[in-house]
Amino acid sequence: MCGLSTAARAEAPRPPDAQGSALVLKAMQRDLRIDEATARRRLAAEDAAAKAEAALVPALGPGYAGSWFDAASGKLIVNLTDGALAPRVIRGGAVPRVLSKGHGLAELRAVKAKLDAQARATPSAASGVTSWRVDPVANRVVVTTIAGRARGALARAAAAEGDAVRFETTAQPAVSSSEWLDGGEGILSGQAICSVGFNAVQSFPDAPGSSSPVVISAGHCAKSTTVNGFANSHNISTPMGRWWFSSADYDWGVIGAIDTAFWHQGPYISLHTAADNFLLVRGTQERPIGSSICKSGFTTNITCGVIRARWESVYLSDIGRTIYNLTRDTTCTEKGDSGGPHYTGDGQAQGVGSASTLSAGHCLQNIGQENRSWYVEINFIQGYTSTRVMTY
Repeated sequence: MCGLSTAARAEAPRPPDAQGSALVLKAMQRDLRIDEATARRRLAAEDAAAKAEAALVPALGPGYAGSWFDAASGKLIVNLTDGALAPRVIRGGAVPRVLSKGHGLAELRAVKAKLDAQARATPSAASGVTSWRVDPVANRVVVTTIAGRARGALARAAAAEGDAVRFETTAQPAVSSSEWLDGGEGILSGQAICSVGFNAVQSFPDAPGSSSPVVISAGHCAKSTTVNGFANSHNISTPMGRWWFSSADYDWGVIGAIDTAFWHQGPYISLHTAADNFLLVRGTQERPIGSSICKSGFTTNITCGVIRARWESVYLSDIGRTIYNLTRDTTCTEKGDSGGPHYTGDGQAQGVGSASTLSAGHCLQNIGQENRSWYVEINFIQGYTSTRVMTY
C-alpha cells in the first residue's frame, strides 16, 4: 500500500477515481431532483458565484448587507444599503438588491450577538428555541422556535427587537448527530459512532517546519481518549489537544492520526460503494448561501441538498447547550453522520457535520419536510487550529 501523505497538496497515493465525480452527480440529481446537465451547469454557476462573493464583499465595505446564490437565475444576489454600489456589483458579475428601507448587516449582526451573549450567560434562556441567524434573503434575524414549547428569555428578548427579527416555527428540536481512512468512514469514539471529516496536516508555530497528520471531525466525536476505526476497532488516533465544545462552544475536533503504518490518508471522501469509490478533495472554496452541497456519513452515506443559512446559533435540546456559527443545509444527516464531510459536487470542502433536526430518529424528508442539518465551516477550523485539509 502507498505511504501516508503529509503535505497539504501532496500527490494522491492512489490514482483519481473516474467514477467518483459521476456518483456525486447522481446523488445531486436524486436529492435536488435535477438532471445531469442541470447539475453540471449549477456547479459551474456556484463556482462563479463563490469567486464573485469573495471579490465583492471586501470591496463593498459597510454598504454590503449579505448575499446568496439564486438557483433560478444562476447568479449571486447582493444586498446593498448604498445604491451607489450597484454598478460595482454588476461589474463583479452579481445582481444588486438595494434595501431602501431594510436593515444593515452591522445592525442585524449586533442583534444576533445580543442573543448569543444571552445564551452563553444563561444556557436555559434558549429553551423553546432551535436556532437563530442573520438571514440575508429575509433581511432579518430569523429565530426558529419549537411548536408547542414555552418561549424562554432569549425568544422574548428577540421579540423586543421589533422589525429586525422574524420568527418561524419547527415541530422538532435540534440534536447532536453523534485500510484507507477516507472522509465519511465510521469511527468509534468511546461508545459514540461518528464519521471521519477530512484528512489534514497540522503545523506547529513553535516548531517551524514540523507537522503531523490529523483527522478533522466534530468536537463531540473527539471526546474519548482513543478514537478507533469502526470497521475493525483498529486504533487510528488519540485526540489532538482538548475537546473545545465546552469552553468555546464550537463543535470541531482535531484528532492525531498515530497509526500511520496501518491507516493511509489523503484527499479522499468515501462514496460508500462496494468498489470503494471516492471523491477527491480539490480545495476549500466557501460556497454562498443557496449553493448545492453534499455530505458523506457512516449512517446515511451520500446525500445532497442546498445551503440555507450561515453563522447560525443552534440550541441542542439533548445536551442543553448552544453551538455558535454553524452553517445549515438540507442534506439528510442522522446519528452516526456527525463529523462527516460536507462538500460540493466538484470537491470543495465546506465543513464537518455537527447537528440535525430529526423525527423519530430519521431525517425530516421522511415526514414530508425539508431536512435541517448543520456543519462547522472548514475554513474556520483551519484558521483556528493551524491545520490544512489535504487536497489533490
